[in-house]
Amino acid sequence: MKKITYCLIIISSLSSQSLSSLNYSGFGLDVGERGSGIFFNRTWSKSEELCFISEIRIFDVKHPDEIIIQDYNTGRGYKFNDINLMLLPLLLGAKYYPFVGKIANNFAPFVSAKAGPILALDGAESGTFKEKWITNLDYYFTLGGYFGVGADLLASNSTILSIRVGYDILPMKGKIDGSDQYNGALVRFGFNWKK
Repeated sequence: MKKITYCLIIISSLSSQSLSSLNYSGFGLDVGERGSGIFFNRTWSKSEELCFISEIRIFDVKHPDEIIIQDYNTGRGYKFNDINLMLLPLLLGAKYYPFVGKIANNFAPFVSAKAGPILALDGAESGTFKEKWITNLDYYFTLGGYFGVGADLLASNSTILSIRVGYDILPMKGKIDGSDQYNGALVRFGFNWKK
């Protein structure tokens, strides 16, 4: 818990600092091989080529064999092979723009890498919401990361649309819901605005 607290203190202190006029904040959607989720990020530009990133994600992990079957008589859907596992990565990293000044038109390809602590919340597999996420909740801490490539599309109204393709590195300290890692490919769509 101390590690998470220290990371939050570092991120909040960085949030109050301004390195340049190219800083921005944003949010977006993750669609991955092992689940889906949302993220919130803050980016600080060190130079035109290099940015530092802090990010927190809420990632809902899915079982690889999870299926939803629709009951046509009642109209209700039923999940099979469902797991209740939520990952909360708190990542710090960098984005590098290798083609600054070489590509015209508000298109900025980049390479990024991030690492940091992960809080894994493992709820019970059946029961009410309270039984799954409050009464029978287990939690674990581990370290993980992300690396990938993408592009920022700069709009005229100080907004930035981002698309990224990468790979999540999400190891667990032991078997959680049948697996000791939840690594996988990830596609990310982000909406950012300059501050």
